[in-house]
Amino acid sequence: MKRAAFAALLLLLPLLAGCLGGVPLDKYCYVLDLGVERGDSMPYRFVFLLNEDTAGSEEEGGDKGQVSMVSAEERSLFAAIDALAGALPAQLSFERTTLLAFSRELAEAGEIVTVTDGALSRLKIRQNVRVIVVEGDLRDAFQGLVSEGDPSMNRLKTNVRLFEENYGYVEDWGLHAMREAFANETGDALLPYAGRVGGPLQPDIAGGQVYPYLGGKLLGEGQIKTSLAGSAVFAGERMVGVLSGQHTMLVLLAKGGFRAGHLRLPWKGEELDLALYSLGKPCRSWEEGTFICEIRLEVDLENPSQVDASSEELIAATEAWLTDELERVFRITAAAGADVFEVGREAICAFRSWDSWRACGFSARLQEIRPVFRVQVKLSHSPRDPALE
Repeated sequence: MKRAAFAALLLLLPLLAGCLGGVPLDKYCYVLDLGVERGDSMPYRFVFLLNEDTAGSEEEGGDKGQVSMVSAEERSLFAAIDALAGALPAQLSFERTTLLAFSRELAEAGEIVTVTDGALSRLKIRQNVRVIVVEGDLRDAFQGLVSEGDPSMNRLKTNVRLFEENYGYVEDWGLHAMREAFANETGDALLPYAGRVGGPLQPDIAGGQVYPYLGGKLLGEGQIKTSLAGSAVFAGERMVGVLSGQHTMLVLLAKGGFRAGHLRLPWKGEELDLALYSLGKPCRSWEEGTFICEIRLEVDLENPSQVDASSEELIAATEAWLTDELERVFRITAAAGADVFEVGREAICAFRSWDSWRACGFSARLQEIRPVFRVQVKLSHSPRDPALE
């Protein structure tokens, strides 16, 4: 009897293999990038950039195979996944997700936590996944990030690190750091900002910047049609405006995240191009309502022969302008309720307990803080003599 049953099973195996051969049991659609924005018919639209190759590497830049974009409107991320279940050839996996993108509209409504709370950890999305804010329609922006030579948008993710380390135009934020900034009152989030090239102009809340170092507003265009620069400024869980790449650089100077960058210094009705290099972490302190920040920089004048000034004059002008701009950006962001300079990290040390810190209502008192910035500049060469001194 057992032999007969076993023989019957052997006869069925070829038939079963024919039915399942098109969809292997271990086949997944890997979500490389996930975006969330306001929906037309439902509260949210979820946009997924997928890679259907099971053999691709989990490391950034190692995904191979067919890349496609799908979306679904629903009330929650889990409902969106369920809605797509019948329209995809395999199960969604978030183990390789490296980018979370939120629309500006959603960020300004303070709904990032509402959308993501609880769902991301249950889907095994890593806490270090990169987070950005995008201007305009996410599907359009995602499409602009996909190029023929880079279908999985890894170039954007590489640019976040590149622009932070070499230019200071953005600050690299992960999911865990963003959640901490939302939950604690020791500093606010400053998420990278992206936009489709040629989109509507969104003013920098600090103003005063001539060149638009801002996502979607850069004056260059290449294969990737969605550009990255500047920051989305948050006060708690709600976005309150954007800062250009130049103003983001000033914040990084004061926070200690700056390494190198370029600055346009107003000079006698024109602008001088300066290369800036950090000479170490800033010295930060808190003294009874006063935030003190001392910054040391090396400055390289890119066209020294075009400047009719002494080293002393140029150093004094650079130090004065940086000091004034740091204070101005500080006061404007503080007036918006945003502690992007992370003064709270210094002020909290003056309190004996977490409860006493929370009771003081530090975020509501940001405008009362007196900022003192002291900038020390070392000029790498004399403007009248290009030779190194």
